[in-house]
Amino acid sequence: MAKSRGDYQAILFVQDRKVVKQMRFTEFEAILDGMIAMAEWRDTDAHVVYVEMDTSLRPTALVFFTLYFDENGMADPEWNLPLRRFAQISASGPDLGAGPIRLACRSQCAIDWHRKDLWDPDVRPNSNLFHVITEALAKNRLGFDYQPPEDASAVLPAGDAPVEDNIPVLAPESIPTVQPIATVTPDEERKRLKLARLIKSQRLRIRTLETELESVRQEAARKLSIEGKRFRQKVLDLEQALARQTVLNEQLQKKLAKRNEQFLNLQEELSKQRKRINTLQDELQKTLSNEDARQMQERISAELTIVKEQLERKDRELYYRTEREEQLREEVRQLKEELASREGADKLQQLAELDVVLVVYHPGAGHITLPVQDVDRYIANPQGYAAEKCFVEEELYRAWLEHYEHPVCMHQNSDGSLCGESVTAISTPSDFVPGVNDRCAKHLSNA
Repeated sequence: MAKSRGDYQAILFVQDRKVVKQMRFTEFEAILDGMIAMAEWRDTDAHVVYVEMDTSLRPTALVFFTLYFDENGMADPEWNLPLRRFAQISASGPDLGAGPIRLACRSQCAIDWHRKDLWDPDVRPNSNLFHVITEALAKNRLGFDYQPPEDASAVLPAGDAPVEDNIPVLAPESIPTVQPIATVTPDEERKRLKLARLIKSQRLRIRTLETELESVRQEAARKLSIEGKRFRQKVLDLEQALARQTVLNEQLQKKLAKRNEQFLNLQEELSKQRKRINTLQDELQKTLSNEDARQMQERISAELTIVKEQLERKDRELYYRTEREEQLREEVRQLKEELASREGADKLQQLAELDVVLVVYHPGAGHITLPVQDVDRYIANPQGYAAEKCFVEEELYRAWLEHYEHPVCMHQNSDGSLCGESVTAISTPSDFVPGVNDRCAKHLSNA
């Protein structure tokens, strides 16, 4: 019993321009029904090819489509592409042995709203996917009933040579002029068909490349849009933080100005109270008798005690106000430093995101690549940082640096002067020994 054409359907999974899995269409239908999971394709958009072929396993229709498998390896339940319909109505493609195939892909899609669910095969000469698919089908790993192709290249039988005898001959003037009919040889016909197929293949490749280019452009535009939004949001956040810091700084400045005004008022009031006391004492000594002066003195002393208590209270208030003022000034200073350091850290972070490399040079250590997180520590103590990179103590590094820059004998004479004789400079801090490498031969032997 002859096999129907519907039995010759296969599904190929493609990855890295290779056929990595094959199955019959009936098995693929079980996957779509959720009866079989594909663990190797979990959380992946698989590139799949639906194939219809003849009994000689030569492709007659190809549909290149994508299918998403979730984290459990189950096929997307909402996937619904009319694969057989595509195989019937799609435009023709290259000849893969059984004549031009029906081809459905993203750049050649007969049903436009399904275009996004299709993909384009790689048709470059060195990685032609059609050739890969043809070879995979020819191996017949799915066990189709193979039938050899019929010989379509039969040669027509040669006719007998024409017999010219007994053929009536017309007069020359009665013979009409007939143009010779151009004949096409089989070789020329094959060349013409081959050229037509090549042109069609190149057109398909051009459409494929145009589709890929459009996809690349859309992806680049999407990434650029996301990056632009991220930078705009970052700038907006920085502007809002700066605005908040500015408002807080203005509020603190106003509070500080108010405290200064209160402090000046208190000082002025204290000065007036002292002047009043001095005036009362002078008037008392001039106008009152001893007894009256004593009574007045007692009254004034009592008032003076009250005034002193008031002054002490004012002094304490002034002290607390002064202390609070210092605290506010310190808060303003810290906020300014925090704002400056935050801006500096943001700038350093921006440089790091732009792959800017900070390099410093120190004798003995050479060029040092400075990480962003070490910038503050380096600024606080450059020589200490260089000593750390040389694996020596900072004191030894400083002594070596003085010796390296001025390689002379550091022996101190009896009069307090230095010897100053030139010595050989030690180029590596870890090799330097104070008291040895900074002494000339004379003083080294006397040491």
